[in-house]
Amino acid sequence: MRKILFAAISLSFIIGSAQKIEFVKKLPFPDSIVSSELTMSLHNNHLVASILSVNPNAAKPTYRTIIMESDNLGNSWSIRNEILAEEAADPWVTMLDDDQFIFTDISEGNRFHLKSFANINGKWQPPISHGLGHDYATSLSDSGSHYIFSTQKVGPNMVLYVHKTENGASISQSIEVFNGADISFKKPVLVNDQIAIPVVLRGSWDGKSSTYFNQMTSWLLMLDKQSLSASTPSLITNLSGAKHHILVKGNDKLFYFYTDVERKELKVVASSDLGKSWGYSKLVAKSAHLLNLDAATWLKDQVVVVFTDEESEGSFQKYVWSMNQEMETLNRIRLGALSRPDQRNGWVIRAWPQGGDYCGMVPSESGELYIMWSAAPDGIFNPYFAKISLK
Repeated sequence: MRKILFAAISLSFIIGSAQKIEFVKKLPFPDSIVSSELTMSLHNNHLVASILSVNPNAAKPTYRTIIMESDNLGNSWSIRNEILAEEAADPWVTMLDDDQFIFTDISEGNRFHLKSFANINGKWQPPISHGLGHDYATSLSDSGSHYIFSTQKVGPNMVLYVHKTENGASISQSIEVFNGADISFKKPVLVNDQIAIPVVLRGSWDGKSSTYFNQMTSWLLMLDKQSLSASTPSLITNLSGAKHHILVKGNDKLFYFYTDVERKELKVVASSDLGKSWGYSKLVAKSAHLLNLDAATWLKDQVVVVFTDEESEGSFQKYVWSMNQEMETLNRIRLGALSRPDQRNGWVIRAWPQGGDYCGMVPSESGELYIMWSAAPDGIFNPYFAKISLK
């Protein structure tokens, strides 16, 4: 294992009397590549992150997913592995225990080939192929069961692909929703004995067919954890866009965060009956340029969101925002420095000018948040890490 420790560049400051942010300005990263979207998982004191990285100067786009680990809650990090996967995307990592994690990735250059890799006691197992035609893969673990989800193109239709592993046995299922219309699925959450999955439909639905219009509709699909049987989707909102909307469960409520089609507004809507009905929407943020929803989670008694606001053309600021379960805003905090990516990032600046479509954020039992994201305050995208306390 190649050990890379944080440089001693750490800032700590208090905002009011309720929030404390301690962040390392930059994680050491290979000089020849830039970072983009990433995810992070936590088990006990062990953090593991999967970072999509790109060589911006290569003649042909070459993606490399870097796995980084910390066994002391982010005080120091090591690079566990660099997985070379041509035109890879959606690097999602899930920590099962201290000695095992599962990583999923999609090779866009190979007809969107979805693979999953298990790392057990420091050793990579042979990858499992989940077939071609996939998009936006994500994963979820619960009580010894591990689930992989993605959107998959099967013939002319789009379906939800689900792969479940439990006690060494695996099953896979393809679920057709809205008669195979153009859809995308967002990261699921556990709700009692079911899995709640947000579904975004490109258009409206009259019960038989979809009709395209300039907005999109978001729906909730409930999946039985054991049988993988699915319910009929129920409507969440008819004013959502297509980007990375996020569902969060807190106590006995569901919260759905979404941006509009133009990505000028970020809103949240809540359900007090676990998805059977939804209340009014609340505006979280508004931008004259571009908003990106990076991550969201439940922390003790509040919902926490990381989002990116393009505050002026080409300049991006990340924020940590939170509210209580009554949807009253509690915090809005600048996360790190303003990001100003320059042309040294190559084509990445056109694909992910905000530093990728999502970042990593996990809560700890002690009430702290751990956040990792890509930013370019000095012009080049690199991964940053933060520890945050919200009271």
